[in-house]
Amino acid sequence: MRAKNQHKIFIISILTLLISTFNSYKVFGQLFSSEQNPPSVKFNQINTPQFQIIYPTLLEKDAQRMANLLEKMIDDVSKSLGRKPKPISIILQNRGVVSNGFVQMAPRRSEFYTIPSQEFDSQDWLNGLALHELRHVVQFDKLVPSLGAPIFEELKLALFGINLPPWFFEGDAVVTETVLSPGGRGRQPYFELALRTNLGSNKNYSYSKNYLGSFKDIVPNYYTLGYFLTSKIRRDFGEQILDKTLSRMARFPIRPYNFSSSLKKHAGIGTHQLYKNTMQELDSLWTKQSNTSGKTLYQTAYHEEAEIPTFYQLPYLTAEGELVCIKKSYAETPAITLIKNKKEETLLRIGFQLEPNLHYAANLLVWDEYRQDKRYGKQSFNVICIYNLKDKTFKQLTHKSRYFSPALSSDGKKIIAVKVSYDNQFSLVELSAQNGEELKSYPNPEKYILQTPQYDNASKKVVVTALNQDGKTLLVYNLENGAIEKLFAPVRQLISRPTFANQQILFKAHFNGTDNIYSFDLATKAISRISDAQFGAYQPSYDVKNQKIYFSDYQHTGHRIVSIDLNNTRATLSSNEGNYFLEYFKPLISQENTSNVFQDIPEKEYPVKPYKEAAHLFYFHSLRPTNTESEIDNQYVIGFDLASDNKLNTFSSTLGYAYNAGLRTNEYRAAISFKKYYPIFTADYENRGRLSYVRLVRPNGETVVPFTWREHVSNFGITIPFSTNWLNKGFSTGFNISSGYTSRYDLSLQPNNFPMQISFPMKYQFYMGLGTLRSERDLATPWLVNLNILYEHLPFDNNFDGSNLILKTSVNTPGLFSNHSLQLNFNWQSNSGVYRFNTDIARASGFLNLPALQKLHNSFLLDYRFPIAYPDWEVGPLAYIKRFKGGVFTDFENIGKGNGLRSYGAELRTDLNILRFYLPNVDFGTKIIMPAEESTNKKPIFEFGLILNY
Repeated sequence: MRAKNQHKIFIISILTLLISTFNSYKVFGQLFSSEQNPPSVKFNQINTPQFQIIYPTLLEKDAQRMANLLEKMIDDVSKSLGRKPKPISIILQNRGVVSNGFVQMAPRRSEFYTIPSQEFDSQDWLNGLALHELRHVVQFDKLVPSLGAPIFEELKLALFGINLPPWFFEGDAVVTETVLSPGGRGRQPYFELALRTNLGSNKNYSYSKNYLGSFKDIVPNYYTLGYFLTSKIRRDFGEQILDKTLSRMARFPIRPYNFSSSLKKHAGIGTHQLYKNTMQELDSLWTKQSNTSGKTLYQTAYHEEAEIPTFYQLPYLTAEGELVCIKKSYAETPAITLIKNKKEETLLRIGFQLEPNLHYAANLLVWDEYRQDKRYGKQSFNVICIYNLKDKTFKQLTHKSRYFSPALSSDGKKIIAVKVSYDNQFSLVELSAQNGEELKSYPNPEKYILQTPQYDNASKKVVVTALNQDGKTLLVYNLENGAIEKLFAPVRQLISRPTFANQQILFKAHFNGTDNIYSFDLATKAISRISDAQFGAYQPSYDVKNQKIYFSDYQHTGHRIVSIDLNNTRATLSSNEGNYFLEYFKPLISQENTSNVFQDIPEKEYPVKPYKEAAHLFYFHSLRPTNTESEIDNQYVIGFDLASDNKLNTFSSTLGYAYNAGLRTNEYRAAISFKKYYPIFTADYENRGRLSYVRLVRPNGETVVPFTWREHVSNFGITIPFSTNWLNKGFSTGFNISSGYTSRYDLSLQPNNFPMQISFPMKYQFYMGLGTLRSERDLATPWLVNLNILYEHLPFDNNFDGSNLILKTSVNTPGLFSNHSLQLNFNWQSNSGVYRFNTDIARASGFLNLPALQKLHNSFLLDYRFPIAYPDWEVGPLAYIKRFKGGVFTDFENIGKGNGLRSYGAELRTDLNILRFYLPNVDFGTKIIMPAEESTNKKPIFEFGLILNY
């Protein structure tokens, strides 16, 4: 399973992508999705003693296989935690192109995204995914065993997140997928690459930095860190240590620093000492490995050494002698980049890729990109794009496709790619490089998972990586006669990126324990190591003219482009060498019942029946406390909502009650949301008490008296969303319309002209956003335009009149220097009648301390923000500070009706994590505001702000 340096959460909503930032996925990441499938997808179900398998009808074979596998391995997966989990629903998802999975409470389910990625593991994708996610199910029920539906699932999820650091629950799952199978990420050099490289480069970072991340340096993700820390716990303290630690935590789940204190109780050390011990041991073991395996420090002659983390990947030499590659850094989003004499030219900013992919031939570049469905988040696509280096034109060749890893023929007329059907069948397809038309499909009789194909120089053969449960091999397709040759028996290697080099095939593997470039000799059938990388060599390409191999060499600052001479290098390296990979997991195998849970899987045929959504609309899972401030006084309205969500995310509902202490009345409410079809329908109802005041004329004069009533309030709405993305851009728009009806009764007195109904006030909203990708260091989306128009009126009510028109706009542009941002917001409103006192637009900074405006018509806010420093300071267990950032601002109100300038000033903020919690990411700072009007007190106003980002 290839664990890449990518973010965990991947494009749950295209609107979030546009208005804030792009985020990517991690294989086996705990991604919580509330999106839907297209309504055309029909589901069946299989019920076993422990599992309900819900699956699209096309995945019948996979569903039966998962039912047998999950039932067989549940005891083995549960053993080291000492608890067998309660039954759970498993949902197989086949409409997306992202390889992922998650376990979720509220509602209790696990989802398996069944499509494999193009680089992940040396065993079957679904088998490994099931093993990893089932371990998460066990973790949930071990830590919080007694909580569940219908009222405690959200509490269970919260206690799980508060008590267990992500490095533990993901690291423990990686350990499980490794020790209980012949594959798993613990057997892959790429998985440990960042941590091993840092230690080997004397970059000994703190626990907080390696766990919580950095904007300054490359650090391992918490999957890698957690794998080694969790393995260390079990290596040093035995097979019962996790059971004992989590059992103590479960007995008192609100204990501060629960995991660390419970570990210290049973192992004698806390997490900080565990980290130090683990790093010391790994440094020693990896030093020994480096003394026996690869140790060449390649020098790059093609670009300057990077000062910040930078990744030059997939290099190719063009016909003009220039290098072309994909370049990405912490300061810049991915771009196709041309390099000559160490001078770089950005040709094109590209979009999100599931894995980095690029191929060059005949002055053309081809690659694939992710595309989100315009409405249904569970559906996504992978399309093929092409770029002409001569005329510098871009074209998207395919639409709504599921093509992966495209490569050009030598003449640039055809493209070979992997195609994956909705029933997870893999095939090789040949496409036209002019229009993307599918020309021919090549069979896959052994039903391999196919990855990263390439033509030979004559475009008569194709080499492709092939994977099944036995491991990986290489296949060569003869395109003229249809013959398929398997070059060697499957091996437990993360083989990838094969490419022809005369009578050899180059590929990446790790036979010596380090990722290197290897050669398969087509004549002798011998495998030889070509590179001697210190930490890792990746993505080889071969230039026939100068007989050189170009590849990415990994160092602690990222990937660099290097080259070696094929003929001179092969003779110096042995074809028979030992594997010096550090099998850190190996002592743990003896603690388990088996080292391969995939052996002897039963083939029982379980009964199948349709999964009828209408019969499963309601799943009440959580009681949510509510606490709002009374509109009458400062007392609180305290209550609860009973929440329900069906397992396919198409129907949500709540039932609620609250007590209004100010009025001493009960309130009742209900709400539903129906999301199965393209429009999203919402409705809610509330029965509540209200209070107001009326001026009465009495014999002794006028007096103001309070009066109360109750009312039924109903609202309903329809939203029509639309989103799309291309290259590094995304566009989102939508329209919603809503209305309601209010009926009043039980008046304590009857004022004159008091309306007993409010009939169907109408509200219309149109929104639109256009934005670009955001790098790790960007303080805001570099280019962004947002427009939001809202209009309210009462066309059907004779008792009220008035209207409210609101315009909100925002524009982001890059600042003067890298990762700076200029943000401009213009807002305008016009209202009358019952809406005349509404203020629905953004205000100037410090407006509460400025002279009041009789009426606010518009506002114009300018912010310039910039990074200051990336200290990566660890303040003991209290805080970890990643970044300081500053800003200046100028705010206007009622432009055109006077001076308009209301305030200006500066701010200083910091990005940090508190108490070693991975989430939320805390944005804390202070703002100094200077009033601008002559008539006001010129004393500065200080404001403090806290933003929690999840």
